[in-house]
Amino acid sequence: MAETAAWRAHLNLAESSRKLFELDPGAELEAGEGWLFGAGSAGHPTISNAAFRLDDELEPRELLSRAGEFFGERGRGFVLWVRGGVAEDAELISTAEAAGLQNIYEMPEMTLAGRPAALPLAEGVKLRRLNSAEDDERYWRIAAEAYRDIGFPPEVFGFYRGLEELAAPGGDAVAFLADLDGVPVAIAMTIVSHGVAGIYWVGSLAEARGRGLGRAITAAATDAGFDLGAEFASLQASPMGAPVYRAMGYETIYDYRLLLSPAP
Repeated sequence: MAETAAWRAHLNLAESSRKLFELDPGAELEAGEGWLFGAGSAGHPTISNAAFRLDDELEPRELLSRAGEFFGERGRGFVLWVRGGVAEDAELISTAEAAGLQNIYEMPEMTLAGRPAALPLAEGVKLRRLNSAEDDERYWRIAAEAYRDIGFPPEVFGFYRGLEELAAPGGDAVAFLADLDGVPVAIAMTIVSHGVAGIYWVGSLAEARGRGLGRAITAAATDAGFDLGAEFASLQASPMGAPVYRAMGYETIYDYRLLLSPAP
């Protein structure tokens, strides 16, 4: 199996998703020889139920059959994450679409080969590492508010617990909060695996936008990933975040397609 940057970024997304599912006490996971399925407590068909192929040699029909069984037993629909424009996923996409899965969303997979340029923080802004249960609660509360603006139901963030343990010093993850005049208003984290610093759950409260917080906290998470030994950084960009990431030097290497299989 070729360990290209595109493949390693995909593996980082799957591994990071596994770690984040494990923060949900009610989530159920199945990690097999070439696949990962996760069903979260929130039950949202496109956000809380995800399927990943982890081996390009795993036959698409086998993957879809196993995913259908796992999520069907739970009465769930699910989203299959596939890489648009990547040859190794072409057959998977065509097989999934022939089976009735529908492309409901696309987002760019973006990577950065080096550290972003440092810029001064806006007045009143302080970046700090998440290091307590109180910060954990603040982090997901900001995520719920920030992502609601792009259509995420706030309840999908209500089940995460223990981010302070995942992001504890000495591990492979770091989470950040940005305070504005002493009040937490922005978030970002990195989870490092496969030599990749995956950047996840970046967001700012509406009242704090326009001050460069998104760039500043993404840069902090990116730097932290390189400090942990990553060779490059990777993220999946929302429409709101993509212009910020491009300005930092992130470049699109493919577009993820989210293929939905509805609940049985």
